[in-house]
Amino acid sequence: MSNPSPSCPRVALIGVSGYGRIHLQLAQECQAQGQLRLVAAVVINPDEERVLVAELQEQGCAIYADYDAMFAAEDGALDLCMVPTGIHWHARMTIAALRHGANVLVEKPLCATRREADAIATAERETGRFVAVGFQDYYEPGTQWLKKELVRGAIGRVESVRFLGLWPRARRYFERNDWAGCLSLRGQPVYDSPLSNAFAHFVMLSLFFADPREEEVAAAEIADAELYRAHAIESFDTGVVRSRTAAGVELWFGASHASRATVEPLIEIKGSTGTACWSYESEAWLKNGDGQKRTHPLLDVNGARQHMMAAVLRRLQDQAHPVCAPRMATQHTAFVESLLDGATIENFDPSIVHWSATPDSTDAVPNVSGLEMAMRDAYAVSGLLSVAADGWTSQAAPSVDSPVI
Repeated sequence: MSNPSPSCPRVALIGVSGYGRIHLQLAQECQAQGQLRLVAAVVINPDEERVLVAELQEQGCAIYADYDAMFAAEDGALDLCMVPTGIHWHARMTIAALRHGANVLVEKPLCATRREADAIATAERETGRFVAVGFQDYYEPGTQWLKKELVRGAIGRVESVRFLGLWPRARRYFERNDWAGCLSLRGQPVYDSPLSNAFAHFVMLSLFFADPREEEVAAAEIADAELYRAHAIESFDTGVVRSRTAAGVELWFGASHASRATVEPLIEIKGSTGTACWSYESEAWLKNGDGQKRTHPLLDVNGARQHMMAAVLRRLQDQAHPVCAPRMATQHTAFVESLLDGATIENFDPSIVHWSATPDSTDAVPNVSGLEMAMRDAYAVSGLLSVAADGWTSQAAPSVDSPVI
């Protein structure tokens, strides 16, 4: 273990519980290697985190009850602030950190709305600080290899990108905080959904792969979508979305938390002279017209996060070092906002939703009859669930203001 030198970056963390624990671990790993000093943390639940708070204080980390108090005390003294908080807090906390002199690593997504993204960009420009967005798979070496190959035309012109992923989620996933599954909270946009949270990484990567420029992300216009929910939430937990870029690249996204089956995220890219694929925690590969296949291994999620943290720390020393910048992540935010602002979301008919436990149990996982096959069929033809499943979605009930089980 190396002791951080006084010249090491001074880092603050907003939140140490939930997903904040992952960012805390990243910071502590880097601190153990002498790469940074964790000097401040916001802990809103000190009674629950009594042991951790004592450990942090013993390590020289100041503890604050809220982020305003922390920035008032640490004004101008922080090099980096990590923001692993709820979506509706991202813009407010990021802008506050920038205004108080800190660079920022904000968890994905960048924020909930395009207006918030523009405000972040303005604060970034006016303060001369940078914001890096926590789409960890962007920083992964295999991802960057594939992007460079696509940019140089390894499979010709990219014509289509499609993504499929099924990750079961129990009821407790949506009860872990007050914003999970919400479109808004106390008047503040949230737009939580599979495509803006658990699967946000892969939507972002799809938009990244669809753009022919090396450090840019494509904007996409939604063509049509089918959104459903099995959980008692405001947003959707199952959806298929078709969209296209201004350059004509066709995009298809399919994701669900309402299937007991797991389908690990897969992104398929079709070009005019070949095909490429990005398979979560496995490999990226491409095959051109002559049948030659080239592959690059992909790190697991922990490895990707470590690369992300390393990139952010390097950016503190080298302003030219690339990170996932707000201008890139804004395309993902804009996509989700355009999808969910005024969206029609239907409830699955309870007769086709089978729960792994009693429906009121926090461990209950929904399994919608026929969903896995319907999603696979829709993926195969880049189609809608209602078409691919031959009327399967006709069993879904119309949406209501308050979803019921």
